[in-house]
Amino acid sequence: MDDDEVSSWHTKVMPKALVVGSMIKYCKDRLKAREEINDFISEMKEDLQKTSKDLSEEKPDAREWYIRKKSCASFLYINHRDVEHLNQISEEEPIACSACKMEFREVETEYPCRVCDSVFHKDCVLEMKDIHPSHIEAVEKANTSVGWSCPACDDLGLLLTEEELQDIIDTFEEEIKPKDGQISPGEFKNFKKKQLGQQLSEEDHEHLDLEFRLADRDGNGIIDWWEFLNYQAKVKLAMRDQRELVDMLTEKEVRVAKLAFAHMDVNKDGKVTELEAKKAFSDYFGQVNMNDRRRCSVIESYARHATARAMALDIKDAGAVTWPEFLNGQAKFIIGVRPNPTQ
Repeated sequence: MDDDEVSSWHTKVMPKALVVGSMIKYCKDRLKAREEINDFISEMKEDLQKTSKDLSEEKPDAREWYIRKKSCASFLYINHRDVEHLNQISEEEPIACSACKMEFREVETEYPCRVCDSVFHKDCVLEMKDIHPSHIEAVEKANTSVGWSCPACDDLGLLLTEEELQDIIDTFEEEIKPKDGQISPGEFKNFKKKQLGQQLSEEDHEHLDLEFRLADRDGNGIIDWWEFLNYQAKVKLAMRDQRELVDMLTEKEVRVAKLAFAHMDVNKDGKVTELEAKKAFSDYFGQVNMNDRRRCSVIESYARHATARAMALDIKDAGAVTWPEFLNGQAKFIIGVRPNPTQ
């Protein structure tokens, strides 16, 4: 090869080969990962059923305390680290790293996943193969109010069927055909233009700009394979039956959702009315720090839209949202926020 051919190989052919090779390896590895995920979900369901049975035999005050003690996330007034601290205080058995299986020593820092009950050493996370580089920074947020999703929970591709995954790969490789294996804003719009089969209006351009920014998790102006996979996985999962998505939730996610529902259910009758939802959202958005004269109108607008979305879950049109309706309606959003934010 002459110098130009070598340069062309390094700048054009090799990056594409690396991306394709990465995707092929991903497909092979996820067959084994799928079995592990299915086993994990089965164990989680059994644990959840046992927990529900135990709670049904407790008094209301004890049930609420138990749910608060075991929860871990940020929703309304719930602080991720506050409730995680309660977990650590009440934990009787020694905690072991989910990767190396070694128990944590007193001087070692634990890095818990905000989605599942796994806990890791930081070094064990960084030594994992084929994880997205974003975990280098994301894991640092494990002990903050933001939290961190472990590599398994961060990868929504593990929840897809083989057919769904292959469809995403074909779209990436054969329809978009990104240069250097990374999608630019122009390539993204050309792809969407072909899907729509028409010229893009100004409103379409604005919508696609927003869609691109949502997929570009690290905000570097391009969408890599892993960002594209997670973004398209959300689209695929949103088309699933709601009950199927509920079955995918971890025990921790269900506990947090239950706590959020309980916060809105002021009179504790197992249902959330429009008045209760509006009160909860008004209190929540009232914490937004705005000093201008629009503060009241903005808070009212936010609360009104949030309340409307919450009440849309009332599929029986009974004037109130029940716990099953709430969980069914929120499942796709709960799963959708599993990937770590990188900005």
